[in-house]
Amino acid sequence: MADKKLIVVKENCPQNHKCPSVEVCPVGALSQEGFNAPAVDYDLCIACGNCTERCPKKALVFAEL
Repeated sequence: MADKKLIVVKENCPQNHKCPSVEVCPVGALSQEGFNAPAVDYDLCIACGNCTERCPKKALVFAEL
């Protein structure tokens, strides 16, 4: 994970439903309070990309470090 970091682009997230990406994270690094944009626990994130593939609005993207 040292070469990329998961970023939540809140402007792309409709924030009106349960985030489908939260449920596909194999390590529980994503959480969601209500219908807010998801939050990332960077201590848990393994940068697998499951969440970015699942997000239809491209609100979860990787930034190169």
